[in-house]
Parts: sequence; C-alpha cells; structure tokens
Amino acid sequence: MKTLLWILPCSLVLFMVLLEVSGQSKPIKCYQCNSFYDKGCADFFDNTTYPLIPCPINATKCRKIIQETYYDGIWDVRYVRQCAIEGEVGPAEGRWCKERTGTWRVKVKYCHCDNKDGCNGSSTFSTSYAIMFAATLLSLFSISTFVSNIPGS
Repeated sequence: MKTLLWILPCSLVLFMVLLEVSGQSKPIKCYQCNSFYDKGCADFFDNTTYPLIPCPINATKCRKIIQETYYDGIWDVRYVRQCAIEGEVGPAEGRWCKERTGTWRVKVKYCHCDNKDGCNGSSTFSTSYAIMFAATLLSLFSISTFVSNIPGS
C-alpha cells in the first residue's frame, strides 16, 4: 500500500512534465516561399518538391497569402507561404480564406491553419495522452517493484 501511495503522485508529476515537454519541443512546420522569387510557390503548389521548414517557437500557424495588384494595365499575382504568429484560422481548418480589397487596385486573400504541419496533407506524429500516462505508470511501478525487492529496503 505504501508503494501505491508513492507511485500515484510521482506518476502524475512525471506525466505533467512529459505533457509540457512534448507540447513545446515540436514547433509547427510550414512551407516558406514567395512566388516573386520562385514561380513554383504559386498555385497549383506541388508540396512534394518543397521542404517543410520548422517555424520559430512563437509561430503556431501557417499562412498563405495571395496578393493581386493592378499596375500599368497588368494584374500581378503573388503567393507567399510562411509561418504566422497571429491570424484567424478560417472555416474548414483554414481551407477557406479571408479576402480583403484595398484601394489602388489591391486584393489580398490570406489563409491561416494550425491543424498540422504544412496544413495540406502532411501529418505529424502525436502521442496519445492515455498511452503516455500508462507508460509513466508502468515505468514507475516497475521501478518501485525493483527497489522493493532489493535486500535492505
């Protein structure tokens, strides 16, 4: 019984530490490019030819900007894919974009997503909390059993 009273608080503390560490150690990864410099960044975007780049730890979203400007009789369209610190995730996990029209013939669509790396088909490995908690309990129980079987303890 004494062992059980020791295992439960320790397992909860270890579980909380694991949760904190697992949540902060993996920043979201986004495609990062600009169609002004790289025409492949425009739609239709082939995500198999671009690497997913880890974002800074404070960036929790990916962003795609479609910027249309009219200048000298020509519409110019640029695509920018980047990490985002702020921004509202649109409906359908960010697949629907917000659109804004400004003065001087400028239109901007911006899309934010935070549901997975690349937000368009890449998946991330996520450990189930239940599995993490069970593993924590099992390891602490094994340690306590081992310690209790040592002569003199």
